[in-house]
Amino acid sequence: MSPCTACGKNWKRLIPDYASSIRGDSAMRLWISDILRSLRMRLMLTFLAGMVLTAGLFVFILAMVFYWQFDLVTYNGMKHNAASVAARMQFDAQGKPQEIKLPKDVRWLYDQLPGDVEFRVVDRFGAPVMMPSKTPQSPVQRLLPASHVPLRFDAALQLQIGERSIEVVTVPILQSHGAYYLQVAASDRALQFVGLSLTHPVPNYIFGIILISMPVVGGLMLVALFRLLRPLRVLSAEAARIDPRNLSARLSTKTVPSELSPLIDSFNLALARLEQGFREQQEFLGAAAHELKTPLALMRGQIEVEGIADRATLLADIDVMTRQVQQLLHLAEASELRNYRIEPINVRHMLADAAAFLLRMAERRQVHIHFSHSFELTESPLWVGDQGAMFTLFKNLIENAVQHSPEHSMVELKIEDGNAVSVRDYGCGIAAEDIPRVFERFWRGPGRADGQPVGAGLGMSICKEIAAAHGWRIEIEDAKPGTIFRVVRQSV
Repeated sequence: MSPCTACGKNWKRLIPDYASSIRGDSAMRLWISDILRSLRMRLMLTFLAGMVLTAGLFVFILAMVFYWQFDLVTYNGMKHNAASVAARMQFDAQGKPQEIKLPKDVRWLYDQLPGDVEFRVVDRFGAPVMMPSKTPQSPVQRLLPASHVPLRFDAALQLQIGERSIEVVTVPILQSHGAYYLQVAASDRALQFVGLSLTHPVPNYIFGIILISMPVVGGLMLVALFRLLRPLRVLSAEAARIDPRNLSARLSTKTVPSELSPLIDSFNLALARLEQGFREQQEFLGAAAHELKTPLALMRGQIEVEGIADRATLLADIDVMTRQVQQLLHLAEASELRNYRIEPINVRHMLADAAAFLLRMAERRQVHIHFSHSFELTESPLWVGDQGAMFTLFKNLIENAVQHSPEHSMVELKIEDGNAVSVRDYGCGIAAEDIPRVFERFWRGPGRADGQPVGAGLGMSICKEIAAAHGWRIEIEDAKPGTIFRVVRQSV
């Protein structure tokens, strides 16, 4: 076998292993991503990070105290010890110090370390009054000299005796009323030993406490999180049971934390809007089916009774149905915001295009379309919107005005102030009780000015959807004679 052939076979064996390792890495990354997206895991990680930071801060404070403020710690310790010894001082009948009865857990320190720890009683001038005598257990030289030692009450007194450094703490003996004082001295090696004894086990203690407390507190945290997130699991199950058949169901906020109540309220409001939209859609489908069913039934009856003799009538019915289907499509498109392509539009040109499109219809009805404006128009205002939707909006309004205008009358188009466009007819107007129903789907007025039947009843609904999608509003005004439809946008 040639080397190239062997290499090729080896590569073929390696490719599946490499592909499987890639799939394993991808699965691991997805698993880690799912864990990090978990609210429970985020809270746990935040809690653990807080514990670690707290432990680090605690260690830092202890280090500050034991290492940088060790002199202060030792001074306070020696002062406390001296005050405890002074409280046990006994006096004779003349009021002179006689004896100190030390507890066994303290006495051994002075007996076994006479060269490193010592106490004595001095007067107000610092002269020794009583010193521990040598015993068989302490035959070595005492730490403090027999001479005068200055009194210092605000801090430890630093002394250099020979090659040794000592610290002396002085406290008053309260029973003597200021006549006598107790001095406690310790050598530098004794203080260093005490410092090492205090600081050396501290890191181990801290590590042990953290090691024991983290699992315990972590378990308690898991239990707390389980109880805390239980209302969310209940809400999730309730939300999963909501479907188009029970859109009236709402999520309860009684058991959820107050911080989550706004989210649940927003979800319930979204459900209410969805329920309203679904109900309107169902009503719209029912009305559309009814509107299409009627002309189909008429056409079927004409064909069965008269055959195809009345061809003109059938074509007229087909035109009506075609117009209804076209307006249904327009209404569906107007309701979908993603169908719009927003751009600046010259509103004057758009009105002119819509009027030109309906010019032949107006001429057949002998209606004149007049264009005007109510201010000095130096340049045509620009509106931001979708060209096709704006054209349909203006076309429907003008067409509606032409249909309801009597012969030899006028439809007036006006740009009022750059932020409003009005379309007025001079017909019979709209009854006050019918104005709220103008934009209802499939609602038809009493009829056109020429007595012909009205359209599909969707033109004004389409106008309303287009205006709402652009953030505009349509106002209706009884002009007497006629009606004014006004499209208003927010002032720019």
